[in-house]
Parts: sequence; structure tokens; C-alpha cells
Amino acid sequence: MSNRKQRIITQLAEARAYLFSVAGQIGPDQALASTENPAWNVHDLLAHLAGAERGLQGTVQRFLASQPLPADFSLDRWNVRQVEKQRERSVADLLASLEASRVDTLTLLESLSEEQLAVRGQHPAGFETSVGGIFRIMALHELDHGQEIALALGLPVEKRVQWT
Repeated sequence: MSNRKQRIITQLAEARAYLFSVAGQIGPDQALASTENPAWNVHDLLAHLAGAERGLQGTVQRFLASQPLPADFSLDRWNVRQVEKQRERSVADLLASLEASRVDTLTLLESLSEEQLAVRGQHPAGFETSVGGIFRIMALHELDHGQEIALALGLPVEKRVQWT
């Protein structure tokens, strides 16, 4: 395995471990706690993460197929729809979904060559990145929202994710 893939795997594992350590502290009432995003509570953030990883797997496939984003694509609309579709799922079910999607993410990563990791395309948020960058974004995205959940639960957060 390449050093690049190993670094990605480490980043994904660290972000996931943090998220699950925070999520393990969510009580029944805390799932409804408000977050920095006034439209979403803690449960909604977990639902968003459960949908986002699957969506980013699709983004990798789109990059590899040299397909552009649909002209009418809206990341905000897509995110809202993913949360709505999962609103009735329990926290435990959302965490199980995250575990299943991670298995698929790692399988996808393992299947890629170094040349494929370098393929570039447009991220749904509108900026250009590589396939390898999509995996790094998965980790940062999960860490960022894990920190947001921690803050909503009143847990300390040492250093927030920097997206630059």
C-alpha cells in the first residue's frame, strides 16, 4: 500500500474515532440539541454525515468517469434532502450506517491506483480537487461536524478544523 493511501486511511480512522467518541455521549434528549447550524440539531448532523459519505463515494466515481456535476445541482438542496430522508432513524441506526459506508469507502480507496487518486474534478461545493482530496475531505468533514456535535453537547473542543 502506498504512503498516500496509508495517510488517507489514518486520517479517516482518526476522524471516525473522534466522531464515535462524541456520538457515544449523545443521550436521548441531546439528539435534539441545537447546533451551530440553526436548521439542524445533533441528530440531523449525524443524518447529514451518513448521507454525505455515500455522496462523496459517488463524487469519486464521477471524477473517475470524467462526468461534470449536473447543471442544476445544489449542494444545499441535496444536503437538506439527505437529512429529511433519515430524520426518523435512530442515532444507533445512523452510526451503523456510517460504519457500513466506511467499509465501502475503504474498499473503494483500496481499489484505486495512484494515477486514479490524482484525477481531478469539481467537488459538489464548487471547488476543484482530486480523488485523493475527496477522501481527505471526507475525514475533515466528519471531524468538523463531530466538533460541532461536541460543542452542542457542551464538550470541549481543542482546535476546530481549518478548511483552508
